[in-house]
Amino acid sequence: MSEEKLYRDKMMQISAILSDYDGTLCPAASVRGNGGSKIPPKLEKILWDISKEMPICIVSSKDFFFLHDKTKFAKVVSCMMGIETLVLENHHYSKSLSGKKKKKIDYDKTSMTGLQDNDDDNFQCIAARHILSDKQILQNNSRLLCDIVNEIVLNFKDISVEQKFTTDKEILAGVTFDYRHNIKDWQSYKRNTEPLLKQAILQKIMLQQQQYKPYPIDEKDKEHQQLHIQTYSTHPFIDVYNIKSDKAVAYDITVSQLASFHDRNVMTKKVLYLGDSENDNPAFRKADVSVGIRSDKRVNPKLDSKYIIQFSELAAFLEQLQNNGFVFSKNLLN
Repeated sequence: MSEEKLYRDKMMQISAILSDYDGTLCPAASVRGNGGSKIPPKLEKILWDISKEMPICIVSSKDFFFLHDKTKFAKVVSCMMGIETLVLENHHYSKSLSGKKKKKIDYDKTSMTGLQDNDDDNFQCIAARHILSDKQILQNNSRLLCDIVNEIVLNFKDISVEQKFTTDKEILAGVTFDYRHNIKDWQSYKRNTEPLLKQAILQKIMLQQQQYKPYPIDEKDKEHQQLHIQTYSTHPFIDVYNIKSDKAVAYDITVSQLASFHDRNVMTKKVLYLGDSENDNPAFRKADVSVGIRSDKRVNPKLDSKYIIQFSELAAFLEQLQNNGFVFSKNLLN
C-alpha cells in the first residue's frame, strides 16, 4: 500500500454521512410499537447536532411512513432500497418526535387506494421526489406483491408482515416477512422454515407472472423490473421488492439528490456510510469510509465494511468525529 493511500486512510475529511436505519441507528431486535425501533435519545441528539453542520442521509429498506417521524434530522431519505428517494426541508429538533402512531394499513388488492385516509401527515417536508422505475411497471408489480402477501399470511401464521408503500399511497413497493419477535429461536426457524417460506414466495411469483399480462419492457431491462427477493445469512426476515434494486443504486441516487438540492460539490467529497447487514455491502463498497454496526449477537453477517463497531459505541464515535472537525481517523473508533 502506498504512503499516499495510508495517509488518506489515516486522515479523511468527512462531508456527508449516509446511514441505514433498522439495526444501525436502532438495535436489530428493537420491538415494534410502544416506542420500539426508535433511535436512543443520546444517539438521536448527536445526529441532530451533526445535521446542523453537514448532511445526514438515510438509505433504508423501510418506507417513509415508517421513517418520517424517526429521521427528521435527515436531508435525503432513500426508501425501499432506492425505489423512492425524498429530498426534505429542514425540521427542528423540538419537532423531532410527533408522538403519533402509524395507523394500521388495510391494503385492498383490487385497488391502488388502500392507503387512502389512513395517514394524518401530508408530508409537507418533502421538497423533491425521485422514483426509480416506470410507474406502470411499479403498479403492475404492486398487485402481484399484494397477492403474495395474502398467500403467505394464510400459510405462515408465525410471521409478521410489513408492507411498504410509496408516499403517494399508490404503490406497494416492498414487503418484509419478519419473525424476529414471534420466534425465539431465530437460527432454528431460519434453517428449517425460512427455506419453505422462500419457496412459497418463489412459487407464487412464478404463478402470478403467468396470470398477469406483463407491461411491455425491453428484454435487457427485464431482470431489473421484476420482483426481487432479498435474503440474509443470519437476520430473521426476508424482503421482497417491487423491482430489483440494491443499496449501491440507493447510494448513488441519494448522493445525486443531495448534490442537486443541498451541496453541488458533495460528489467530490468524502462520504461515511453506516450499516449492519448484507444489503448494506453494495453501499459499503462505494463509500470512502465504511463502518459496520453490530447490534445483536444473534446476527453476525459478513460485512464488506472497512471497520466494525458495536452499536453501544456508535454515539461516542459520532461525537468524537464531530469534535475532531469531521476528520476521520480509525483512532476515533477506539
